[in-house]
Amino acid sequence: MSDSDVEFDPSIVEIEELEVDEVDESALSEFVELQQQPVMMHRTAHAAPSTSSAGANSSAQSESETDDENIHQREVLIKKLVAREISFSEYQARMQQDDDFDDEDADVNQSAKKKSSFFQDLNNSRRDILKGNFQGSSKTEGKSVMRRQKRSLPTALQGLMGQANLCYARGETKTAEDLCMEIIRQVPLAHEPFITLAQIHEMDDPEKYLQYSQIAAHLNPSDSEQWLHVAEILIERGNVEEALKCYTRGIRANPKNVDMRLKRARLMETRDEKQALKYYYNMLPFIPKEQADFLISTAKRVAKKFHEETNVGAALDAMQRAYSTAPEKFSMEDINLLIELLIANGHYRQALDILAMHASVELHNYELGAREESQISSNFSIVIPDNIVLDLRTKLAVVLVHLKCEQCFDKVIDDILALIDPENDGDCYLDVAEALMKEEYYRHALRLLVPLIKSKKFSLAAVWLRYADCSRWVENFDEAIVGYRKVVSLAHYLDARLALAALLKKKGQYDEALQALEQDPEIEYLDPEVLHERCLLLHEVGRYQEFLAAGFILLARHCYQIKKRQDIAVLSYVKYHENKNRILGEGVPDFVTGNDLSLETEWDLALRLLTVADEQRDYTYYMKLVFTLQTSKRFHCYRSELQQLAVTACIYNRDPTFGLNIMRDQIRPLFNLKDDAFEAKINHPQLWNLFNLVVFISGDVRYQRYLSRIFFRSPKIGIYPKVLIANYHLNCCTYKYALNEYNKIYLATNDPLQAMMIAVTLTQIACQKFTKNKQPLIAQANVFMEKYLAGRPEELRHEAFYNLGRMYHQLGLLHLAVDYYKRVLNFDSPIVKEHPHYLDLKAEAAFNLSLIYKHSGNFELARKYLHDFIQV
Repeated sequence: MSDSDVEFDPSIVEIEELEVDEVDESALSEFVELQQQPVMMHRTAHAAPSTSSAGANSSAQSESETDDENIHQREVLIKKLVAREISFSEYQARMQQDDDFDDEDADVNQSAKKKSSFFQDLNNSRRDILKGNFQGSSKTEGKSVMRRQKRSLPTALQGLMGQANLCYARGETKTAEDLCMEIIRQVPLAHEPFITLAQIHEMDDPEKYLQYSQIAAHLNPSDSEQWLHVAEILIERGNVEEALKCYTRGIRANPKNVDMRLKRARLMETRDEKQALKYYYNMLPFIPKEQADFLISTAKRVAKKFHEETNVGAALDAMQRAYSTAPEKFSMEDINLLIELLIANGHYRQALDILAMHASVELHNYELGAREESQISSNFSIVIPDNIVLDLRTKLAVVLVHLKCEQCFDKVIDDILALIDPENDGDCYLDVAEALMKEEYYRHALRLLVPLIKSKKFSLAAVWLRYADCSRWVENFDEAIVGYRKVVSLAHYLDARLALAALLKKKGQYDEALQALEQDPEIEYLDPEVLHERCLLLHEVGRYQEFLAAGFILLARHCYQIKKRQDIAVLSYVKYHENKNRILGEGVPDFVTGNDLSLETEWDLALRLLTVADEQRDYTYYMKLVFTLQTSKRFHCYRSELQQLAVTACIYNRDPTFGLNIMRDQIRPLFNLKDDAFEAKINHPQLWNLFNLVVFISGDVRYQRYLSRIFFRSPKIGIYPKVLIANYHLNCCTYKYALNEYNKIYLATNDPLQAMMIAVTLTQIACQKFTKNKQPLIAQANVFMEKYLAGRPEELRHEAFYNLGRMYHQLGLLHLAVDYYKRVLNFDSPIVKEHPHYLDLKAEAAFNLSLIYKHSGNFELARKYLHDFIQV
């Protein structure tokens, strides 16, 4: 059989079993761990196979079929590429679809999930280090069976490949290329011929040289050197994106290749500095101890970058990786950075252990290398060397504070006060004082803050603020007030103003508290929280006019400014979201941004302002505030409440024009509801009571046309609008129409009030000059008034007496009118006594009686009723 007739079976795989100890670490990446198969129980020849085993066999068969299919597809692609049926770009796109390209590097944030085990290994390393064994981390030795999968050319094709390489060496490039093509025809997935083809075209065709090199790398992905070679070619051509992918595939093939990781990280720095930082971070575990200086410098660089990004967890992890590998190479600067990161992450015992080893701090009754959560003995004590570096002395004090070693506080603070000058090294005082404040040791913190506020360099607002806070916590309020006043004089600190006002208020010094909360809009931006606190204090002390003014300024900062009544008319017809281009808060002082109040807090303040305005009868302010709030997007969720308040404002302020517009806006959307919902809402009595109040204060009779249009749109509208139409006819003196409407309502409802309205209408007709048959009309009016009297409850019978007296008074039947007025004066009931301001009609009845007696000439009796029942 000739070489050309040799066919290659893709299933031929050469398997070699080796012990881990026999293989070099650099070659371990080429191996795949062999999973041990479970031992099968002996079965008799008659036993049937289990379902689970059948399922496993079918699954394995399916995977095998899928692999064969993928191999076949790749072979077809290679053959089409060589035959130039597809372009290399098409081949590359198909290969990238089939290639599951995932970066082997885990995200930095994912490292937190592995920290527990890493810290445990680090604790073990620390124990060895503290015992004097600077050997770095040790690896658990063990043996496991590995297998290496390697595809090999058949023997005949190996000879053919050697012949092709020999021809290339002799310069017979055409023959070498033909031999390589023949090998590719028979074994398309072999990488060796593509390497030779790349060498053949290296000088004459750079494009083919790159393409064949890339194909060789794809066909032999475990060859990290080939990926590195392709990456360098791509970099020369400026294709950085593809070069990075090749570096990543090469690192996947050989994860321990530090040089390749370093090249990839440096190349990524030109494109994405943040991703490059992750590459440097992921490179740290693979840097050997022999390159300790490079490891430490890289770890420091990574840690500082992560610290700037406030990712202190990853920063600490980077430094701990370097420390666990080469702790003896750490300088004092490196130790200082490591301890700072340990403190930032709350690993105080680890920080104390490192201080004991590297700063010569003696620890008595203390277990080195113990777990972070373990308790420290009550007999614990320390000896601080005099020559310890200042930064480490500070960090030692901070660590002891966070470990709550109270027995050491006095010694540490005395040591700082004796050896450190607050004028030059006040940062040490401040760091330790802040740690004491964080752990709520305020009295100890004051010992360090007092020298700072007395110094020239560190007598700053931030230091005074901490001094005032500590004084307040120890209930030394006088010193706290002094401190907060100093802070306010040095800087515009929100917390200082609020705390000072709270302390002054607690001492009863309200005027001084209000003065502390004052802000000058001419020289500073107003703070919403300070102004809100001032509003509450003004309300508490009863300075209502100032409260209303300050509250309006606060709420109007995100509203349209209403300066005159015409502005309300404009804003009533323009929706809040349609007016984005207008200037918000024009004429309102500037406020600081990013420190806003919650919506609930501002809404509560708005309700307080409206309550006070109502109590002060300042309805102009009431109306202005409500309509101003309606222009704010912030209060859009309270639009229904604001609409009701706007109607109330119009009623209180006797300004019905806007009230009618609002009522129409409330009624209009109801027609879009379904039948049941529409009928329930359109006939709600509260809706028409408000409408009636607005109509009552307006004196405008044109509302009848609006009601007529409503009746025309829907027949399901109830009696309330019909009552308004009847009232309209009564006010317009069209009594026949009014009588007709009232009669329909009374027949439908049997309401005694409608009976009274019929009697009133009949009385008005009877009193007209040209009315004939007045006696029957009066008799009918009397009948309906009796029905009205019978329908009213006993406890409110005086109201019916009064209306009967009014009717007879108008008809000139004075003896009957006097009788009913006197019944009102003699009537009494518990409900009238409970609400006399609203229900008692004695003053009105007495006044009408006085008019009758005065008209008849009995002035003394008229004066008597006025004197007895009316007070001015």
